[in-house]
Amino acid sequence: MARAGLAVPILLLMLHLVAPTIVATEEEAAALLAFKRESVAADPHRTLATWVNGTTSSPCTWAGISCVDGRVRTLNLGGMSLSGRLILQDLANLPQLRSLNLSSNGFYGNLSDQTLWLRQCLLRDVDLSSNALNGTLPGAFLAYCGGLRFLNLSRNSLIGGGFPFPQSLHSLDMSNNQLSDAGLLNYTLTGCHGVQYLNLSANRFTGHLLEITPCSKVVVLDLSWNHLFGLLPPNLVAAAPVTLTHLTIAGNKFSGDISSYEFSTCASLTVLDLSHNQLSSKGLPPSLAYCHHLEMLDMSGNKLLSGMIPEFIGEFPSLRRLKLAGNKFFGEIPDRLSLLCDKLVELDLSSNQLIGSLPASFSKCRSLEVLDLGRNRLSGEFVVTVISNMSSLRVLHMPFNNITGENPLPALASGCPLLEEIALGSNEFYGKIMPNLCSSLPLLRKLILPNNYLSGAIPPSLGHCDNLETIHLSFNLLVGRLPPEILVLPKLVELVLWANNLSGEIPDRLCSNGTTLETLVISYNNFNGGIPPSITMCVNLIWVSLAGNHLTGNVPPGFGHLKKLAILQLNSNSLSGLVPAELGSCSNLIWLDLNSNYFTGTIPHQLAAQAGLITGGIVSGKQFAFLRNEAGNICPGAGVLFEFLDIRPERLAQFPAVHSCTSTRIYTGMTVYTFSKNGSMIFLDLSYNGLTGVIPTSLGSMMYLQVLNLGNNELAGPIPDTFAGLKLLGALVLSHNHLTGAIPQGLGSLTFLAELDVSNNNLTGHIPTSGQLMTFPRSSYENNSGLCGIPLPPCGRFDDGDGEHEPQYFPDGPVPIVSLTGLGIGLAFGFVVGFGSGIFLPL
Repeated sequence: MARAGLAVPILLLMLHLVAPTIVATEEEAAALLAFKRESVAADPHRTLATWVNGTTSSPCTWAGISCVDGRVRTLNLGGMSLSGRLILQDLANLPQLRSLNLSSNGFYGNLSDQTLWLRQCLLRDVDLSSNALNGTLPGAFLAYCGGLRFLNLSRNSLIGGGFPFPQSLHSLDMSNNQLSDAGLLNYTLTGCHGVQYLNLSANRFTGHLLEITPCSKVVVLDLSWNHLFGLLPPNLVAAAPVTLTHLTIAGNKFSGDISSYEFSTCASLTVLDLSHNQLSSKGLPPSLAYCHHLEMLDMSGNKLLSGMIPEFIGEFPSLRRLKLAGNKFFGEIPDRLSLLCDKLVELDLSSNQLIGSLPASFSKCRSLEVLDLGRNRLSGEFVVTVISNMSSLRVLHMPFNNITGENPLPALASGCPLLEEIALGSNEFYGKIMPNLCSSLPLLRKLILPNNYLSGAIPPSLGHCDNLETIHLSFNLLVGRLPPEILVLPKLVELVLWANNLSGEIPDRLCSNGTTLETLVISYNNFNGGIPPSITMCVNLIWVSLAGNHLTGNVPPGFGHLKKLAILQLNSNSLSGLVPAELGSCSNLIWLDLNSNYFTGTIPHQLAAQAGLITGGIVSGKQFAFLRNEAGNICPGAGVLFEFLDIRPERLAQFPAVHSCTSTRIYTGMTVYTFSKNGSMIFLDLSYNGLTGVIPTSLGSMMYLQVLNLGNNELAGPIPDTFAGLKLLGALVLSHNHLTGAIPQGLGSLTFLAELDVSNNNLTGHIPTSGQLMTFPRSSYENNSGLCGIPLPPCGRFDDGDGEHEPQYFPDGPVPIVSLTGLGIGLAFGFVVGFGSGIFLPL
């Protein structure tokens, strides 16, 4: 009985001890519900559905809440897609709150005026990163939170902050904001006290960088991708704290010759990243040899570092990542670099002026995972003899070299079973693609071999590469049919096979095993038959080019479902039927080229329906070449856009399509949208068809249109007055139609107009004397019986044929190749942002 009597009080005691761990106070529940009510305007996944008041619902059981001894200790709502104006005062009634994580949501607002609640702040860890907060860093976080250890406000829109830091703060991340006060930056570096991790990268800091000596405890300092400029402080590393292990100031504008810089005190450094600045030197500083604990050395993208790669780098016993890309290093790759092979996992020497081959001693680099030697002048057959022995290799990039020999895929498949990316474009490989590639390389994701001399058929067994995302085999000598097995690859994103000799029908299997396909460029082959209807199932398509084949029939219905479609090229085929009106439903379509087919009927006014809808960016970052027709209406089309990843312009200059006109010019660059607000189509070419009816006035609403070619059709009626609204128009071709009426006066206001051709119509009246219209040659207006005025004969006078305004002809000759920098995808006319240097190649 005694034992039974004792059991009851023991049980009560246990309940007394356990209860507080599951029941928080009513005040805390009320505070959390107030926070939800004030700050959470949207909860799309109903994450906070459990946050309800009631006797059976303790906050300790709510989503995102952790308690200690029955009091709320942690609030973690990170990555829950919540949004609303963030109000933190309600959390003041959580006296035991130590950890607050609201990262990766859509919270917005200015927290700088929410300070009173923090006077009793006991927070230690605060993460508000990846939201939309603006204003300044609340100084109260630093002034009142005396125990604060970790503060992450990165990836917001903060413009300033309150400093200095409390002694307790060990980690501060304010990267990817809009901080810009250089004085604030330098004050920070002189008052960082106990901070060990300081990340202020990707902001807008400008000015010079002071010494970081006062940051005596800093371990990681990241000031990369700002706008800091001037000479790199000569004693930056020499005066750095002995605790400093990671120094990253990449992506600024530091300049100066660093060949004599002193690195003798950098023994603690494990990461040194000075990449993407404007540093110069002939050879790296010899004192860098003292940094013998380096695990990563990144000096890439400075462009002015030259000389031979120093051999002392091979004596860094712990070096795992060496990046010297994008400079002017020359000579051969030092054999002594192979001493790094025991630990080296990444070697990037791309975009330099290196010659010779990779030394045979690199065969023992069995830990190497990433090797990039692209854009050099390397030669020989070392891919087969050396690289194929690197058994851990995952990424191999070697484009734009002079490497010769038979297709190295069999050797790589045998010796490098972990390969995920193979990029060997613009070399001199020949031979066939091995049939059993996928069984040897099951992890292969990217196969990029354009601009070589590969021959034979594409093996259907490529369809067994279940992880394959990218196939680039353009500008080779491939023949045969396109295997349907490739089109059903479950992860395929890019299929680029243009400029081969492939033939047969395009299999109607597109996107039958998934809709990942974004790029389908199979132009300038010998495909026949119709456009496969299954193409309209590929709802993620961005760039489609079937141009330069022998396709027939109508455009299948359903293209209007392709809302991401940005570039559609069906030109130079034998397609017929109507131009699909539903293309106006493609709300991202910026480039439509249907020239040189047999389309009939009227131009759909719906083509302009996407004007003002395109947000821009969906096709940005693509390498391209644009072949501009400079011979006028004697050649079809305004020009041809080519996908151009890892292809040499010199090879394109030999392409037959380049020589279809008496005068062409090649422009190369990278696609970049320049819409200041929601845009519209920028390139529309419907020339050389059988289109009838009038030109829709709605086309004048396409305010970003830069190229409009409707020439060589059967169009009638007037030139729409609405064309005066095409303020960015650079080329307007309406020749060889049956247009009537006068040239609209408003065309004279188009200040970017560099090419105009309204010849061979039935236009009448005076040629307007405003703006650009008087600057075009006679050939732009001739063969309009009722048209008069400069440069044609004066109105009312007979043309005496004195040749005063002879048409201008572009002579045959070399094909100029021009590199474009900083320009939008609208190309090669008077509206381009900037031109690089032209390279002229013989035909």
